[in-house]
Amino acid sequence: MEIGNKFKVKLSLPVFTGALGSTDIARDNWEGLAAGAAISGIVLVIGENVVGMDPQAEFKNGRVVKSPELERRVKHFKEWFNGYGNIFLQQNVEDSRLGSAEYAIKKLGVECIEIKWGQGAKDIGGEVKLKTLERALELKRRGYIVLPDPERPEVQKAFKEEEFREFERHSRLGMVDYDSFFKTVKHYRDAGARFISLKTGAYRITDLARALRFASDAEVDLVTIDGAGGGTGMSPWRMMNE
Repeated sequence: MEIGNKFKVKLSLPVFTGALGSTDIARDNWEGLAAGAAISGIVLVIGENVVGMDPQAEFKNGRVVKSPELERRVKHFKEWFNGYGNIFLQQNVEDSRLGSAEYAIKKLGVECIEIKWGQGAKDIGGEVKLKTLERALELKRRGYIVLPDPERPEVQKAFKEEEFREFERHSRLGMVDYDSFFKTVKHYRDAGARFISLKTGAYRITDLARALRFASDAEVDLVTIDGAGGGTGMSPWRMMNE
């Protein structure tokens, strides 16, 4: 089958992987997942925050210029690519600020960008645990919301004295209106994206109608509607503790 408007993505099977982002389970199992997706001729979705969470990533003026982890992920798929399937790279608020799509398009040859509304199945921001003060400070500098604030001296003192042992890193929710959505789509097309999709969560029916109208008017190639399964490494804090 084929999907897409002007640029066609050929698939051997009408199947997508889940969006596999910056979580440990995605990183540790990526080689097999990427090879399997490429051999099967399906869509492999690289989820959010891969660049922002890459310890070896390099930035200039707040924009990524090198991300070994994102490079590794694209490379593994391309090594097994046989003409069917493709990579979709998601963009949340932080990804957009760091310029991961522009980097992936220009440096890594990524063709398909997926704009993301909300945190997939849940209309919250994504959360992960941070075990060290150094990592918390690094991600705060990269623009993430980190709680408690690792730059405050009293927080650093409390962490070193083990009053608490983990920081929380939160991704922001994107707020959407008609004009800004069109500008976003145009921006990625101008940057070189040949295929643009939209991923929306299980929100109110009025918001689903809004997503379909915006996507139709902007001639977006595909809309993914999340089934609200949840339970990923980016789940609410309470779920992670349990």
